[in-house]
Amino acid sequence: MLFGNPVWKYGAFFGLILLAVVVHAALRWVGERFLRMRPLPEGIAKVIRGLLRRPLGGVLYLLALWAGVNLFVLPEAAAGVVRGVFVAAFTVLFIYIVTKITDLLFSIWRERARRTETRLDDQVIPILSRVIKIFIWAIGVLLILQNLGYNVTSLLAGLGIGGLAVALAAQETLSNFIGALAILVDRPCEVGDRVDFDQLGIKGTIEAIGLRSTRVRTLDGTLVSIPNRTMANTVINNVAKRPTIKNQFVIGIVYDTPYEKILEALRILREILANHPSTANYRAYFKEYGPYSLNIEVVHWCKYTDWEEFLKATEEINLEIKRRFEEAEIEFAFPTQTVQLVGVPPAMAKGA
Repeated sequence: MLFGNPVWKYGAFFGLILLAVVVHAALRWVGERFLRMRPLPEGIAKVIRGLLRRPLGGVLYLLALWAGVNLFVLPEAAAGVVRGVFVAAFTVLFIYIVTKITDLLFSIWRERARRTETRLDDQVIPILSRVIKIFIWAIGVLLILQNLGYNVTSLLAGLGIGGLAVALAAQETLSNFIGALAILVDRPCEVGDRVDFDQLGIKGTIEAIGLRSTRVRTLDGTLVSIPNRTMANTVINNVAKRPTIKNQFVIGIVYDTPYEKILEALRILREILANHPSTANYRAYFKEYGPYSLNIEVVHWCKYTDWEEFLKATEEINLEIKRRFEEAEIEFAFPTQTVQLVGVPPAMAKGA
């Protein structure tokens, strides 16, 4: 007997500690082999290795200590103290593991963010990660204090009043930050996108998306800063995301055009549109008898979404239509008006 407990219990206690060390080393070895067999991004692999070290070791050693201590017969007062210490230690360890899992999730998010052009998520992820971990630790501290017998109700009331005051003082900043998060999650636009804010009357290219505002370079060359809360509540027409540019126009030919020439005009238009490299889809049909022309409606979907390339493609198509119509002697119509004079001698009407 030693201090009122059999000697074998002390041996079992150290045996449990040694078993925890062996199991921890084996699990780390298995984890390293897994990481070598399936290479992961450096940031994610680093967080996983961190989980295999301290958090996993802490769980195993703490469980071994708890099982070993329970082997001994302790006085009631000492047992209560030991129980409180272990509860606090388990709570701290649990919070630490949750924060490490949070780091893992944000590492995965960070790897995805690196593959995007926008810098907003690269700025928001570290801040959001830090805020969430602070919140987790705050909850953990409150749980530890409550387990130690402290009354946390008054503390929570004071924190609630203080948080309300801070929220009211920083209302604009918080709303803009939340708007930035909404843009990050929904991704209605990214840096470099050509967008139209019809409700705001702003058209231009996104130059930067910050935590407070989004900067847009307008078509006139000016730089406009739009608060993120306004961005989150407005309709964003992202022109850069369209797969094609639709170009719709009407070609009018004179009424004197024979039936065969109308068919030839349709054939020429369809041939030009079908053979041009910019064409994603097209339509060309004799649509209507206009006031002064026979109208052929043409719709061309250009797969070049860059505005400069679209204009060049449109110019090439228009020039080719002009050339082919001249070769086929098909006349374009222009606004004309025929006036019929009633009650006037034919000679005078002809002279008029």
